[in-house]
Amino acid sequence: MMSFLSKDTHAQTRFNWPWRSQSPLSAQLLVDIPPEVELSDYRRLPSSGSESPSGLLHGEGFKEEPIPDLDIFFERLYEYFCAKGLRCIITKWIIEILNILFMVCCIGFFFLFVDWDTLIHLKCGVEALESGEKPCDLMKVIKHDPLVPFTLPKMITVGSMVILTSYGLTNFLKFFVQLRSTLNVRQFYNDRLKVNDLEIQTISWPRIIEKVVLLQKSQKLCVVRDLSEHDIIMRIMRKENYLIGMVNKGILSFPIRSCVPGAGPTVRSHQHDRRNHLILPKALEWTLNWCIFQSMFDSKFCVRKEFLTSPDVLKKRLIFVGIAMLILSPCLVIFPLVYVILRHAEEIYNHPSTASSRRWSNLSRWIFREYNEVDHFFRHRMNNSAVHSLNYLKQFPTPLVSIVAKFVSFVSGGLAGALIIIGFVGESILEGHIFGRNLLWYTIVFGAIAAVSRKVVADELQVIDPEGAMCLAVHQTHYMPKRWRGKESSELVRREYDTLFPYTIIMLLEEMASIFITPYLLIFELPKRVDDILRFISDFTIYVDGVGDVCSLSLFDFKRHGNTNYGSPFNGLKSLRSSQGKMEKSFLRYMQFQVLFIFFYYACSVTYHKCILCAVKG
Repeated sequence: MMSFLSKDTHAQTRFNWPWRSQSPLSAQLLVDIPPEVELSDYRRLPSSGSESPSGLLHGEGFKEEPIPDLDIFFERLYEYFCAKGLRCIITKWIIEILNILFMVCCIGFFFLFVDWDTLIHLKCGVEALESGEKPCDLMKVIKHDPLVPFTLPKMITVGSMVILTSYGLTNFLKFFVQLRSTLNVRQFYNDRLKVNDLEIQTISWPRIIEKVVLLQKSQKLCVVRDLSEHDIIMRIMRKENYLIGMVNKGILSFPIRSCVPGAGPTVRSHQHDRRNHLILPKALEWTLNWCIFQSMFDSKFCVRKEFLTSPDVLKKRLIFVGIAMLILSPCLVIFPLVYVILRHAEEIYNHPSTASSRRWSNLSRWIFREYNEVDHFFRHRMNNSAVHSLNYLKQFPTPLVSIVAKFVSFVSGGLAGALIIIGFVGESILEGHIFGRNLLWYTIVFGAIAAVSRKVVADELQVIDPEGAMCLAVHQTHYMPKRWRGKESSELVRREYDTLFPYTIIMLLEEMASIFITPYLLIFELPKRVDDILRFISDFTIYVDGVGDVCSLSLFDFKRHGNTNYGSPFNGLKSLRSSQGKMEKSFLRYMQFQVLFIFFYYACSVTYHKCILCAVKG
């Protein structure tokens, strides 16, 4: 590991920021402190041997004493802030457990108890009267012995229910394990930061950090060194910064075809000097978290030497998890399938146009996310970029498709409108049948086709300006590869951007497909990247006194990782620079939030005192 950098290499010193002496918050903003990120998805229970604050993990009240395990402490402090108070946390936990219970019931009922063959041929209403049969009894479609015979599909269904039930039971137990620590975090907010659950609804995160930093001066939370804003952020984002760096350096790119579901843009790997497709579905992200990030640190948050020197152990672990996931994949694929039906079926039924909505893919979130950018700031930036990104993808109209869509929309909309008028004339007419379906069914189908086809028709008022639309999108995404520059109107750029911002329904289908793709990557492709992963961790890890090992890119060390093409005062080795100036962009983004908060806070304070003075004089 490298020794920590001297103060003269710090970004604040080199850039001579004018506000360095204006506030205690900015005075120590980047002084000897590395950022670590802990995603909400990376929640973990501390081991019995870890250095954990007794107040957080064992339910004791907070005492005025140093906190040994600051990672867990700040992680839960941030989670409490994002959840907006104790009531919201408890309600969210209860709702999550109820959602899991509801999904288990739905899977069991629809896949085991419902006799679909009988249901399809069941005649009700007018059909029953015309055929002379008795009114349909829906209880006939319920199986009394759902597991007889116990076929392979039923075995898969039962397996999925067992897995989902185990997951729900784990969450249920985790609720009680973490409840005491959550109560202690609430006590810390109320008693030591003087922020109650009502105030936490509106207070900003930089303000919370400032309160913690000021508290450090009177009550030593950390005995090794004084806390700073940069320290806190690095502890919260320790693992995330490593994953951001791996994606940025092309470590998680594989030689796969562009037609593979979830395959993203191509990047040039610095290790192999060839272009491969990035891919990072949620299933692979969770696996990397469990196999790498949760096992690479010791109790003092230093990377274990045996982890770096034992690539075969990591390869075997990845292959084992891949084989286990492959065996369980038929059971696991049921979860997203049922979720899609429960979550989006009603929405698409009532608003068919939502089928053409778009969302950021999981890969795009890790491409765009910057070092030390906490989750709620990042989500805010991505939400702002969605409108501009959608506008950019509209810059590529397909005249032929638009012409056909206009015709389909006209015909289907006209038929749906005619059937609606017929319904006003006589409601019973809609019960008439054509080709075995009543007219009400045709009304719904034609209406849905019309709604979807209208979304495909090009907007006649759309101004075609791909360069301008891309400029607005880049202002929020901060992502503009060199191969895109000057080619904003090309099909290549549009296609790659479409993989990052796909249709919602396409993204959901890709996540289901990833359950089968991830085992392939874990068994055959990712073991080939183990040496690159360990080399990245070794080359980009630095020890910070009082913080532990962190990703060196999150330190904003311009002397070692700087790129003068992006405004850095130093030019580091090409192999150590971040791709596309991500470190420099991350630094500016970090300073933007911290400094704007400082200026806004003190401006409000001055305004407040002026108002009080005027009131006294008046």
